[in-house]
Amino acid sequence: MRRTRAGRSRKLIKTKEKVIISALVCIALVAMIFQPGSNNEALAVSSFKQPINMMYSLMSKRNFNQVDEMNGSMYHYYRLLQLKQKETVSEQDKGTQEDNVPNKNDKEEVVTNEKEENNNQVESENASNEGKTKEHANQDVNLHKVYLTFDDGPSAYTTSILETLHSFGMKATFFMLEPNMKKYPDELNQIINEGHVPALHGVSHDVSKIYRSEQTVVDEMNQGQETLLNLTGELTHLIRTPYGSAPYMKPSYKEAVQAAGFQLWDWTIDSHDWKYKNGEFVGDVIQQMENYRYKSSPIVILLHDRKSTAEHLPDLLKYLQSHGYEMDVLNEKLSAYNF
Repeated sequence: MRRTRAGRSRKLIKTKEKVIISALVCIALVAMIFQPGSNNEALAVSSFKQPINMMYSLMSKRNFNQVDEMNGSMYHYYRLLQLKQKETVSEQDKGTQEDNVPNKNDKEEVVTNEKEENNNQVESENASNEGKTKEHANQDVNLHKVYLTFDDGPSAYTTSILETLHSFGMKATFFMLEPNMKKYPDELNQIINEGHVPALHGVSHDVSKIYRSEQTVVDEMNQGQETLLNLTGELTHLIRTPYGSAPYMKPSYKEAVQAAGFQLWDWTIDSHDWKYKNGEFVGDVIQQMENYRYKSSPIVILLHDRKSTAEHLPDLLKYLQSHGYEMDVLNEKLSAYNF
């Protein structure tokens, strides 16, 4: 009981001390606020309430942010004390710092050298990044490079197409049907001899036949590959399925041709030359190129080995040449684009 009473007495004494100290702090703060010459402001929290909040914080041992709880003249006084304290510390350290500070000329020389080093480093990094960007663009997607592709050949119009390409110094990729390779062997060999790339387009070009199953797609491409090899000695793994890979080439079909070693290509610009007879496809291609949306995909133009395309091809090539486009052929090192 005595220990309990003694403990209570100590707590009571400490509480009385806190009340007295807090009261003195409160009086001092109020006196400070209303000292002559101070400017009172419109406060979100009144000057009377601020000392009370601080007194409460002291008694309850609550942590508080002085700046958040002080407004008006109280805040200004607090900031003034902070500034004076900084000035005092600055004056005390000034003598010590002067011995360690280099003279003006040395300092300017150091700063100049640092700037030169930083500039050289930045220029070196920029040059390196620019080189990497160009290298990446050349290896991946170059939007100033165009891949011309012709489907359904060879045909009686292949020679005309080849002559036009030759006159413009351009190369193309030909996705050919197996029966047409047999029917036009001379045109087939002309394609290869002139540096163009042979590729496969199947056998039947019939949806009900080629897309019957995964195996029928692979079988048609294998047959075309064998015929090409027998007629020309050339081996290719580049393929384009009839009407494009969508919607007929299901995921399992794509997996099957990939497992068979083929590389499936679609296109990013459809010339629609298969439905136009008077060269309207040229304007169609130009419009699509000027509004090209597939910035992460190569410009692969779908054309067909047919009469109207051969007749109006020069107009398209003139546009491409005058606008600085570079013609290139597809190869198995590129990342194939498909729908």
